[in-house]
Amino acid sequence: MKIGVKLVLFMLVYVQLYSHTLVMNIIENGDDTITVVGMFNTGESAAGALVKLEALDSMEILFQQRLSNENEITANIPTVPYKIILDGGPGHTVEKMGTAPKNGFEKVETKTATKTEPNKEQRPSRNLMQISSSTAVTVSIIMAFVLLVATIVVSIINTNKLMKKLKN
Repeated sequence: MKIGVKLVLFMLVYVQLYSHTLVMNIIENGDDTITVVGMFNTGESAAGALVKLEALDSMEILFQQRLSNENEITANIPTVPYKIILDGGPGHTVEKMGTAPKNGFEKVETKTATKTEPNKEQRPSRNLMQISSSTAVTVSIIMAFVLLVATIVVSIINTNKLMKKLKN
C-alpha cells in the first residue's frame, strides 16, 4: 500500500514539474507606449510568441509582432479601446485589456445594424470551443488513469491467486 501512495504522489509531482503557463506583464512607459513582457512561469523564454493589439469594437489588428529574444516588445498605445493578446501556441494564449493613452480614448461611433432575418439560435462552432486546461482537470485525468492502472494490477494479482488455488 505504501508503494501505491508513493506512486500517486510521484505522478502528481511529476506532472506539476513539467506544466507551465504563459505569463504576460504590461508596463505603461508614461510616453504613450507600453512594453509587453512575456515568459512562462517556469522561467522558459517566450521569444517568438505573437503579441497583438486588437480593437475591441471592430476586431481590427492594430499592432502585431513577435517577441524578441529579450521576451519584450514596445508599442504605441492605440487611441481606440483595445485588448492585448499574447499567443504562445496552442493552449498558451493570454488576453488583457489595454490601458488608455494620456488623453484618453477617442469616441467611437457605433452603427446599429438592422436585421431583416429573425434571430436564429446558433450552435457554437467546434473550432471556437476551448478545452479547459486548468490544473484541476489535468489532475483529475491523471488520477483516473492511476486508478484504472491500479484496478488492472489488483485484478491480475487476484486472478493469479485464484489460478494457483484451482491448480492445487
